[in-house]
Amino acid sequence: MKNKKKQQAQPRIQKKQEPRTLFEKTESFLARYEWIWFGILLGITFLTSILLYDPRVSAGGDDSAYIVMAQEFLTEFKFVNYQGPLYPIILSMVYAIFGMSVKAFKVFSMISMLACVYVMFMVFRKRIPHILLFITLLLTSFNSHVLYFASQTYSEAFYMFLQSLLLLVFFNLFVQREQNHEQNTISAELKKYVLLVVALLGVILTRSVGYTLFLAIAGYFILYGQWKKLARFTACFLVCFALYQLLISLIWSDVSIQASNQGSGLLNKDFYRPEYGREDLAGFVERFWTNSNQYISRFFMVMLGQRETYTPEGFYVETKPAITIFVYLLGLTGLWFSYKQNKYLFFSGIVVGIFLAVTFLVLQTVWNQYRLIVPAYSLMILLLFSGIYYVLSLPKLRSFQFLMFVPVVIICFSMLTDTSEASKQAGKLKNEYSGLTPDWLNYAKASAWAAKNLPEEALVACRKPSISTIYGNGKKFFGIFRVNSGNFDAFYERWETDSLSFSIVPFEGMNNQIYSAILGQSEARIYLAEKYYFAIKNQEFVRQLSNHFENLKIITSPHEFSPIVKQAGTQKGIFYPDSLLAPMRKANVTHLITAQLRLNPNIKDGQIINTVERVASFIQEKYPNIFHRLIQIGAPDDEPADVYQINWDAVKIEL
Repeated sequence: MKNKKKQQAQPRIQKKQEPRTLFEKTESFLARYEWIWFGILLGITFLTSILLYDPRVSAGGDDSAYIVMAQEFLTEFKFVNYQGPLYPIILSMVYAIFGMSVKAFKVFSMISMLACVYVMFMVFRKRIPHILLFITLLLTSFNSHVLYFASQTYSEAFYMFLQSLLLLVFFNLFVQREQNHEQNTISAELKKYVLLVVALLGVILTRSVGYTLFLAIAGYFILYGQWKKLARFTACFLVCFALYQLLISLIWSDVSIQASNQGSGLLNKDFYRPEYGREDLAGFVERFWTNSNQYISRFFMVMLGQRETYTPEGFYVETKPAITIFVYLLGLTGLWFSYKQNKYLFFSGIVVGIFLAVTFLVLQTVWNQYRLIVPAYSLMILLLFSGIYYVLSLPKLRSFQFLMFVPVVIICFSMLTDTSEASKQAGKLKNEYSGLTPDWLNYAKASAWAAKNLPEEALVACRKPSISTIYGNGKKFFGIFRVNSGNFDAFYERWETDSLSFSIVPFEGMNNQIYSAILGQSEARIYLAEKYYFAIKNQEFVRQLSNHFENLKIITSPHEFSPIVKQAGTQKGIFYPDSLLAPMRKANVTHLITAQLRLNPNIKDGQIINTVERVASFIQEKYPNIFHRLIQIGAPDDEPADVYQINWDAVKIEL
């Protein structure tokens, strides 16, 4: 008994507990009230989306194109595979209920955005530190640049929702089960791969960039040495994709694979000017670095409220490579730590990393639109702050954990200023014409005039047919998206064999008198190394031209033209008026809209998107009387739009 009392009297030796770090205290607080904080952030997202509501369609045209594709799918059962068919198919259900209601389509985008935020919370809840989760949701909840798409009919909101669903499926069926060492039956194993592939196909069929998620999943399996899973996933994807293509080809025989529709143009130096030739390896490296600077040091920083988009003169602010390099290093830091410590964060990092790498590699540098990285925004925030989180979790740096919240506070205040200003601007927009610059206002009114005043069977060609359809209350328009060039080498080879008899007249230095004389005689417009030439077949006219304009240099043989051709390298093309007219004749186009749409939307400097105007001018060089102007919308000096009637009787040959 005495010994027992002695034992009881001995004090217990307790280990000295280290004081909890700031991260641990914050984590405990956030976890305790996680649903309350999430509810607040979801409410902020909803309220901000309402405040930023924009009744217009954008000048980009892709948002209105989705509406037109939805209309065509429902009314004509037309399957469009160019931009991703799933989103228009889903929108067609909205169209079936509400008709051509832009507001209804915008509400669907808002629902998609809110659903994305909810699924994101469910995806990462209890899987990553609450600090990282709520920082990501906070910096998304009132970001005007992201929530702009909650009131637009671009596919961004819907794509982000499907992307978050894919993460949920992958985490639940693969990452979580491998950590719990769960064993599945053969049937259950097959089901989880099929479900993963179905979710993946949903993303891919919404936007072609969804193929990067296939690479991300494959990369995850490779980096963790899960070769059997890689083989099963790849086999299941190929089978399901083949079945999808078979089904589509049986229903729509003229439909090709989605990615192949876009891939060819992306390999060009200029998507819209194939005569410039194909991009080489050095060009792709330069493209990657240029896009990295544009989208990271400019647009991503703008989205965080840290930079202005434009200079006071209306030009994009300059890129800053130092910012780009810093962001890349911080992202790689997040990947490095999460590889061992959190597979959920690591996979998210792979997703955003491959998304950006492929985007920067394939996109033309002139397409510098911040919306192209919006689907990656939230995951970029998550990856970058995970890098800071893990660095400050190192034992020697724990006393500096307060630094984690400094950029959050700075970004929040900057973002609040941006969103407040954006909401004020949105409040001024009363209808679909509000706030349009003169070039777009005149174009929209010309489209509305054509729909109202031309015969119902009239088909009008224009640069932005989807936007014209919206302003034309559903009327169908014909799109001219590029100036299609012919095969110059084939032309030149035939000329060398004397099967063609042409004379070449240089455009450079030509005055209006000479140009007027040539109208009606040009068989083709030639492009060589940024210079233009006319190909003229009428040799009697060429002799008269030479006699009348003594200083005009005329090239009469391919031998004489050869040095110019060699100097042009790959930058060469030929434009045949008859070939440019052929698609319009085939589609029974009756009218044409030309406009002064600004190349830089913020500056009226005479630089315009001149695709339609170039097509029309090349055609008029052979058929001067083919276009008859019906009306001009807007003053001549205020970026007008014109509606022309096409006089097909002026065309001398059957196309």
